[in-house]
Amino acid sequence: HGKPNFEHLLQKFGEAVVPVANCDVKEYNSNPKEQLPFKEYVEYWREYIRNGYSSSRGCLYLKDWHLSRSGLIPNTPALGIAFPEQDVYTTPVYFSSDWLNEYWDAVAVDDFRFVYMGPKG
Repeated sequence: HGKPNFEHLLQKFGEAVVPVANCDVKEYNSNPKEQLPFKEYVEYWREYIRNGYSSSRGCLYLKDWHLSRSGLIPNTPALGIAFPEQDVYTTPVYFSSDWLNEYWDAVAVDDFRFVYMGPKG
């Protein structure tokens, strides 16, 4: 059970603003999300590990981050910084007919490429 290379992630994405869900709270059958700087989320994650996988903030999970979105939606800082140059997404061969993203890429509105990460628990 390895851990992510936090230093590498911080170097590449530390200034990004990411959507974070609180898995310990339910609102309308979902977990409420807030926007946090990625570096703050990593700080939380490291503290969560040091505290035996526990935090007074609950279990926070980075969810639905459009890491590879290429800034197609202008003037929306809440969506965070995009990193299209990182080439972080490759469609798995079994899903190579990625018709949903082919459509959204063509109309340059959105995408369905998300990053999910967080501590165990």
